[in-house]
Parts: sequence; structure tokens; C-alpha cells
Amino acid sequence: MSHGARPAGRTCLQLERIIGERYRSGSLGREDALNLFDELLPQARPASVYAFNQLLTAVARADSSSSVRDGAALAVSFYGRMARAGVHKVACDIWTFGIIIRCFSQVGRVDLGLSAFGQVIKMGWMVNVIALNQLVKGLCDNNRTSDAMDMVLRRMQELGCTPDVLSYNTLMKGLCTEKKSQKALELLHMMADDGYNCPPDVVSYSTVIDGFFKEGKLGQTYILFQEMLGQGISPNVITFNSIIDAMCKAQAMDKAEAVLRHMFDSGVTPNSATYNSLIHGYCSVGQLKEAVRLLKEMSGSGREPNAITYNLLMDYLCKTGKCTEARKIFDLMVRRGQKPNVTTYNIMLHGYATKGALVDMHNLLDLMVRDGIQLGHHVFNIVICAYGKHEMVDKAMAAFTKMRQNGLEPNIVSYSTVIDILCKTGRVEDAMSQFNHIGEWKKAEDLAFEMVNRGIHPNAVFLNTIMDNLCKDGRVMEAQNFFDQMVHTVRRLLQKGEVQRAGAYLTKIDEKDFSLEASTA
Repeated sequence: MSHGARPAGRTCLQLERIIGERYRSGSLGREDALNLFDELLPQARPASVYAFNQLLTAVARADSSSSVRDGAALAVSFYGRMARAGVHKVACDIWTFGIIIRCFSQVGRVDLGLSAFGQVIKMGWMVNVIALNQLVKGLCDNNRTSDAMDMVLRRMQELGCTPDVLSYNTLMKGLCTEKKSQKALELLHMMADDGYNCPPDVVSYSTVIDGFFKEGKLGQTYILFQEMLGQGISPNVITFNSIIDAMCKAQAMDKAEAVLRHMFDSGVTPNSATYNSLIHGYCSVGQLKEAVRLLKEMSGSGREPNAITYNLLMDYLCKTGKCTEARKIFDLMVRRGQKPNVTTYNIMLHGYATKGALVDMHNLLDLMVRDGIQLGHHVFNIVICAYGKHEMVDKAMAAFTKMRQNGLEPNIVSYSTVIDILCKTGRVEDAMSQFNHIGEWKKAEDLAFEMVNRGIHPNAVFLNTIMDNLCKDGRVMEAQNFFDQMVHTVRRLLQKGEVQRAGAYLTKIDEKDFSLEASTA
């Protein structure tokens, strides 16, 4: 927020005081910082570095109208102007370099961060753990965890700087992001060693627990959670949520409930993510009553369910053919003031389409438009497929046309669905016309693979038409590639044990009298 027109003739000392006051009060916005920087730089003195550091910090912070990356880039540009002004104007200190190292990392230029770090060493300054932690984070953010590990385990000690728990937590987070949670666990155990002077905290354990969970190592997740409790470290809501989610995905609902009870006993309040994991878990094992119980418990304890909560229940009900019950949840969601999102509508539309309740599907589409929800590819593809299943070709094609009128270019799924419908109803020429509309051969090739992957079996007439048209256009190699890919798909299906689907496509190849062995070279 701007503080109005710039007063004329403010001195260097006055500007430094204004910057300090606004920085401490939290009112130093990015626009103000830019104006004050422009005013201060021409008359700056070496001692002005403290004010410049405050300006750098202010612009590096993200606000509601910008991203962290934008702020960091602006701070880097400030630093460049400071450096060009020379040391007689601005004498950068260790704090300046700490800020800039962080900013270089945030804009993806960790190489420049390392260069800035090299300047700090060259100047003989005593480096602090804060600046080094920024460098460790930058290395991890750029997938250079081996360099980050070298920094924490070797370089810091050589520079006379002791890594703190943040150093290790940052490194473990980087390792877990690269799916090296086992390596992070070794680091955690090193910290937990009695002779080590930097014991792990709740963030340390939570980081590695979350890493194992995301790698699908659910057993290891639970073991580490028990180890954490044995160390006397109290889990926070993030830790509990990771464990509960892991147990739910393993369908170990008894263990998930036990962790929830422990959560209550520890004085940690479950949030919507906690309940959503449990509701999803109970739905996955078919225990709808337990899922509904948790929904009521959630509402009764003042934790209003969010769109994800309702979507989970509706998704389960629709997949089990209970669209009427799902619609009741939808209506409950609206009554409680929770606005359905595009995922909510997609779930209900797919449920109605699968069940063949096309009138309900159409009514929901109208409601979706009235609610101002943008109809995307997924919605149109659901509608086209629904009409196609009931051989309502004209309505399917009308939806396909409407998609284009709405400014949406049909995607591979749209084309494959329409071509399947047209082939099944004997309209091969129309199907070929749609295939030719794709234009670029690579996209047409992708369409053929999509049809195979979705279990759509284009008939021999359609395949022959593709071959004939490609050959007539002189695209013989593309025709050969098309059938080579059919052969490749057959092999992949056989390797996966999907003999029936492989047989369907092998039949198409045989109908064209195309040798399976011809493409084995």
C-alpha cells in the first residue's frame, strides 16, 4: 500500500528512520520499499546497509498480489543495483548475503547463491547457521541433496558453524522429496544418538513419517510413529494426520481409530483432513455407516465438513449405484452453505451417467450452468459417453458440437468416445471424418492408443479406412507405424495377463492380414 506522494528533500538519516519504523510495524509494503529504495540509494552511506537489508527483506516477502518468486527476483535486482553503486554507497554485510542467498535459491539460481556464499568466505566473514540453512534449502529445492548433505555434515563444521535442527530437518525434507526416506531415517537416527548434540524434534519425525507415507511404505510409517512416541516426542496434527491417512490407505481402520483416540488423549484437535482420511478409509472398506457416523461427529464437534468431505461420500455412493443417496448428500451440502465445486458435479454426473439416469444428469447440468461452474472437457466427455452407451448418437454429437461452441477443443478422450459411438452404429464414414479432423498425425496416433487403453475396439472397417487413407496420402510409413503400435499393444496386454483384450486387437490385425512377426525386428 502506498503512503502517498514522496516528500521532497528527505535526508539519508530521515529515510533510514522511516524505513526502520515501517519495517518494525509491518507496514513496509513492496511498493513503498521500491520507492524508498530509489530515494535512498543516491544519497546512501555505508552505514545505510541496515536499512537496505530491511528493504530487501520487505520486497522478498510474498503478499496477496504476488508470488514468493516475484519478490525474490525483485530483491535480487535491488542487490544488483546496490553492488553497482559501490562500497562507498552500500557496504553489504553478512545479513545482506543471507537474504540474497535465500532469494537466489527461490528463483532457482542456487549456483548464484553458492557464488554469494563464496564471496562471504573470501571476505573472511564468520558465517552463521541462518545463512547456511538458506543455502541448504536452496540446494534441496533444486534436487541437489547430495550437495546439501555435504554442506550439513562436512562444510558447516569446517567453517566453524554447528548445524541446528532446522539444518537437518531441511535436509531430511529434501531427501524425502526425492523419495530417499530411508536415507532421511538414517539421518534421523544419527540425530537421536545419545552422543549427538542436536536431537530430533516433532518436525524431524513428522517429515520422515510423511516421506515413508508418500512412498507407500505404510508399515515403516507406523513403526516410526511408535518410535517417536517411545522417544517421548508428542506428535502434532500433521504427524497424526499422516499416520491416520497411512492406516486408512492400508485399510487398517482399527489402527486408524486407535491413533485418533491417542490424538484426543494428547490434546491435539483433529481437523477436516483427519476426518476426511477416516471417511475415505471407511468408504474404501464399504463401511458407509461408519463414514456417516464420522460426518455427524465432525459436524457435532463444530468442525464443518468441507467440499472434500462431501465429495468422498458422494463418490462412494455413486460408485455403488446409490445415486439417490448421493443426491441427498449433495442437497445437504448446499443447505449447510457449502458450495459444490466442479469435482462435486463431475462425481454426480458420472454417477447418473453410469446408472443411465439421463434426465437427472441433464437437470444437474442445468444446475451446474446456473451455479456458474465452467463446463470442461471432463463434463462433456461424461455426457457424450452417457448418450453413446444408450445409442443416442444425435444427442452425443450435439454435445460434441456444443463443446466446440463453448471454445473447448475436443481432446483425445472426446474423439475416441465419438469415434467409438459412430463405429458401433455403423457410421464409419462419419467416424473417419472425425479422425481426419484431428489433423496432426501424432495426435491421431495418440487417439489410437487411447482407444486401446480404454478398451474401445474399433472395427476392422474403421481400421482399414485409416490404412487406406494414409496410404492414399502417401503416408505409408505412418500406416506401418499405426499397425506396429497395434502389435506393440497386443504384446503389452499379454504381458499384463489381459488375454481377452489382446485377442480382440489381434483379431483386428488378422482381419487386415498383417503379420505379427513382421514388426519383431
